[in-house]
Amino acid sequence: MHKITVKDFPTLDLGDKRRDERFVKIIENIVRHPGGSILQHNDSWYDAKATYEFFKNEDIKLEAITGAISAFGVSQLEQQQVLVIHDTSTISYNDLQAEGLGYIDNAAGKGIFCHSSIAATVTGMPLGLLNQIIWSRDSSQLGKLASRKRRSFEDKESYKWYRGIESVNQSLGRGLVKIHIGDRDADIYELFFNKPTEKAELLIRARHNRKTAAGSQLWEHIGKQKVAAEEDIIIPDRTGKRKRKVQVQLRYKEVEILCPAHKEGKMYQSVVLTAIEIRQKGNSKDGIHWKLLTTLAVNDAEQAKQCMRWYSYRWLIERFHYVLKSGCGIESLQLKKADSLMKAIAVYSLAAFSIMQLTYQSRQTPDVSCEIVLRPVQWQALYMLKFKTNKLPKQPPTLLEATKWLAQMGGYLARKSDGPPGLKTVWLGYESLLQAVALYEVIKNLGND
Repeated sequence: MHKITVKDFPTLDLGDKRRDERFVKIIENIVRHPGGSILQHNDSWYDAKATYEFFKNEDIKLEAITGAISAFGVSQLEQQQVLVIHDTSTISYNDLQAEGLGYIDNAAGKGIFCHSSIAATVTGMPLGLLNQIIWSRDSSQLGKLASRKRRSFEDKESYKWYRGIESVNQSLGRGLVKIHIGDRDADIYELFFNKPTEKAELLIRARHNRKTAAGSQLWEHIGKQKVAAEEDIIIPDRTGKRKRKVQVQLRYKEVEILCPAHKEGKMYQSVVLTAIEIRQKGNSKDGIHWKLLTTLAVNDAEQAKQCMRWYSYRWLIERFHYVLKSGCGIESLQLKKADSLMKAIAVYSLAAFSIMQLTYQSRQTPDVSCEIVLRPVQWQALYMLKFKTNKLPKQPPTLLEATKWLAQMGGYLARKSDGPPGLKTVWLGYESLLQAVALYEVIKNLGND
């Protein structure tokens, strides 16, 4: 990947130039050795200690880090229309005695929550990390569910959805079309009613069976509509590899949804949305059954199928969280304060996103030069390792070729029956390559002396 510098973060201001440089160095070290500890990331005890001090330093604010990362993500966008995928991940630290850690589901579970917003093209290529909201719950609120229900929308944890969407809208401005995608946790009536900003649309998987203005239950009503289209979709398995082709039927209709009864007396009355049901053909209980609500105009079957495809790319944020946890080992950190861990989560997230991009870029644009993600010295070392030769080709390999070679270094077998390389094998291979590049550069420099 291209070497990042402080210049890539023009809004970065951690109060001291040396802190800004350390921020970039930490990201480089994580990408170089994704699964390692802080000690393994650094070449000396001095650098390791500086990394610990960076996260411990109370003068370095989480907001300054996330703001700089968001600005960097926005700078990666050149499209006129993007998908913005939002989701929350639970970062568990059950065995860590760190000051300020809150509860997760019960008193025994401790951890931090991270609500992320990532951008992708309308064809499913990850583009940038746009926003993060990172917090630890107040342990004194454990067991007070009833009181939380009486709070205003702005005071609830679910307000993270609105905050995330509104922050991205402000960052990207009015000139770019934004389609915000969320899972069932985002099926919040206030979110639809407060649809913010022009050129910002919502595409949310429904959890509730709401009442329509016509007096019917929403999803029973949609289920009675004629099948508008049949379509084959590809469902990835847990490793993120595409394996299963499923035929689904689509039904859709514009509906007016009433305000839930427990919210009556507030400013909300009703909201007009398009409901889309996507059900696997046949009677399989374990089959695909998506219920989507959207503010997008859906005037024909092709537009309904487009919404279905866009929602299927929500899987990207699951893969991002997978790399953050399994690839970068965020849950293995041994920092002693929740504030330090939250800053680390933000920094590690940018490294995780960079690692994920390498794999998906090779699937979207396989025939481009690998130099869009690998520096010349990196692909040259990769070529020599692959073919056991120091005679290099005049032109760099394609991105697909380079990615496949990296994955083979990480354990990918590349059999005809295998799907495209998965994230884990690519990041393991990339880690091995960077170690080889370090040795190659030493030998190269010695030869020039």
